[in-house]
Amino acid sequence: MLKMQFSQWIEQASEPNKEAVIKALLGAKEAMLGIRYHMRLMGEAAGVPIKPESQIKLLDATLNLEGVLLAGVLGAGGFDAVFAVTLGDSRSNVTKTWSSLNVLALLVKEDPCGVSLESVDIRTNEITSAVSSIHIE
Repeated sequence: MLKMQFSQWIEQASEPNKEAVIKALLGAKEAMLGIRYHMRLMGEAAGVPIKPESQIKLLDATLNLEGVLLAGVLGAGGFDAVFAVTLGDSRSNVTKTWSSLNVLALLVKEDPCGVSLESVDIRTNEITSAVSSIHIE
């Protein structure tokens, strides 16, 4: 599925639960595109380069790579940071593309153990007690 354009993903759904996941992923992609669009409008209206043209081109090129779900600007915008969310092993496509444009990719991947709290930080005491009081049924 990663070798296809995201618009073709839904055609590959063979089961209802897979279709639901694909629709959710596509919904996230559409939402991110809407955020990017409105950030660009806001920057133009304010006369501030929240989404500079060079970043727009980089993000558009990134979104066209195989396996890229999302791409956007972090924080308040500007020239300092962008992100891409990839599926499967497609992060190497992003790394190669960004490197060719002198953009450094700092790779982060999910932890198969899920969320964990570190006991060394005293700030986690409040979080730990709050989490332990939640019961999920």
